[in-house]
Amino acid sequence: MKRGPQFFKKKAIDTAKDPYLTAVEPKDPSSCKKCGSVYHGKRWVYKDAVPAELLEKAKPDTLCPACMKIRDNYAEGFLVVEGEFVKEHREEILNLIRNKETLALSINPLERIISLKEKAGLIEISTTTEKLAQRIGQILSKAFHAEAEFKWSSDTKLARVIWKRDG
Repeated sequence: MKRGPQFFKKKAIDTAKDPYLTAVEPKDPSSCKKCGSVYHGKRWVYKDAVPAELLEKAKPDTLCPACMKIRDNYAEGFLVVEGEFVKEHREEILNLIRNKETLALSINPLERIISLKEKAGLIEISTTTEKLAQRIGQILSKAFHAEAEFKWSSDTKLARVIWKRDG
């Protein structure tokens, strides 16, 4: 059963340090050629949250900042999930990560996972924003009762999160 679009309060994003958000502003309305997100009212909106008449007017003539970051492999958040627990609960952890990304995407289409790589009991994730990496680390900590270590860069928008649980 498909529900109608949900509207969420947009969280403030510090655009001053993000080179992809300070680029030339697209025409209003425009849509992303790759993901379909719509630029309207000086912000990007998830395509399912846009009224049909606005979606029809939006020409797919640009790339949104998230698609540009994915294309350029420009990550602002890095998350490492490791430990013996990861080997035993891999599917649960991956489902939780994907669910968090889906929720973040519905609120802000610029928050996405760029890559997710698995290596012998280790999951490495890069994200388009530092906040998404932080929130994924927090939700893993809450769900699986383990601490995450958060490291923030002082001069750029960059976060490194390490979540570890053994046994």
